[in-house]
Amino acid sequence: MNLLSFLSFIILAITLLTMVFGVIAYFLYKAREKKKGGAELTYEQALEHEQAEMIFFTRG
Repeated sequence: MNLLSFLSFIILAITLLTMVFGVIAYFLYKAREKKKGGAELTYEQALEHEQAEMIFFTRG
């Protein structure tokens, strides 16, 4: 096996492994987000909790 074909094989293998790890990481992330769940807080609920007119500053 010459050097050029060996290096091209290494590049191909690294590329495929990167893609596989990316897909695995994506599905693990989605599983963690699904497991975490949690209560969703809307902007209106945050306003009521803070008892304020606006939470964020505006430029004027």
